Amino acid sequence: MTTADGGAPIGALDLAAGVAARDVELTLQVEPGEVVAVLGANGAGKSTLLALLSGLLRPDTGTITLDQRVLVDTDRGVWVPPHRRRVTLLAQQALLLPHLSVAANVAFGPRAQGVGRREARALADRWLAAVDATEFADRKPGQLSGGQAQRVAIARALAADPAVLLLDEPMAALDVAVAPAIRQLLRRVLRDSGRTTVLVTHDLIDALSLADRVVVLEAGRVVESGPTREVLSAPRSVFAARIAGVNLIAGTADEHHLRTPGGLLIAGLLAPDCRAGEPAVAVFPPNAVAVSREEPVGSPRNHLRVVVTDLEPRGDVVRVHAAMPGGPDPLLADITVAAAADLGLEPGDPVLLTVKATGVAVHPAT
Repeated sequence: MTTADGGAPIGALDLAAGVAARDVELTLQVEPGEVVAVLGANGAGKSTLLALLSGLLRPDTGTITLDQRVLVDTDRGVWVPPHRRRVTLLAQQALLLPHLSVAANVAFGPRAQGVGRREARALADRWLAAVDATEFADRKPGQLSGGQAQRVAIARALAADPAVLLLDEPMAALDVAVAPAIRQLLRRVLRDSGRTTVLVTHDLIDALSLADRVVVLEAGRVVESGPTREVLSAPRSVFAARIAGVNLIAGTADEHHLRTPGGLLIAGLLAPDCRAGEPAVAVFPPNAVAVSREEPVGSPRNHLRVVVTDLEPRGDVVRVHAAMPGGPDPLLADITVAAAADLGLEPGDPVLLTVKATGVAVHPAT
């Protein structure tokens, strides 16, 4: 396979590696031209993954291959240094060389690879045009805004003709007014260039806008993987549920319920692949949850006794954050401002969360 911009052939990326000191055992497969978003809380292993792929960190065990070329094999003593991997890391900060012009910054990668001065400048002009930054070619990095510098950094990364592009929170250092334009630019450039890309992000919008697939890390392990919208609409891990803004309760499936470790039964609609006795998760959105001080009457519902931990105004609703006794993860409920006022809610109040069984989806845990 070749990239859409005519670059050298690229192939599948495959990593299975461990770092004992960080308690990390990671696996990752990325198809040619695929964009994979890696999600996870701080300390989950995202930075370690990028360091392993880029060659900034040696694993204790494992292998990394790119287009069937072995980059790392600890058993055989194979180690390809970073500059020979054709893997480029685009960090949160643009990190442009301050003494060089914008054009020279973009041409730096090709020149380091032995490309002649004239051809390297042509490549720089081409990629600056691709990111709508031609007018900045003769400026120094100190004369650029944050958004302009990030455009140039994207051009510099792609001018090096990487087989794999690593993006580390590419919008994190940008002003909120600038980020949407850079996100749109990345979406277009990644689509047009056909680059195999690994995107580390905390941002749901980045994942939805840019990624074909999502991988979720927890405690140095991959705990969930799948098409972006599938994972974020029916998450099976705590972090994916959190970033998708839905509630998730873990337990074990039985014939009609999810049973929590504390013995609580959660009624819901069980997925066909749920098996009795196997780990499962119950997922439901905050807007499906009602809040009351006393147990309501009516159709069969789930009743969860919780304590309010926070009240978060969100436009025309108030998001109630609550915790179950012994529950490790908060639950969310969206109620109207009027309902919150009528209930007189304050942090520390014991309340009842209710959700209909039809509003709860029960899936196998990853």
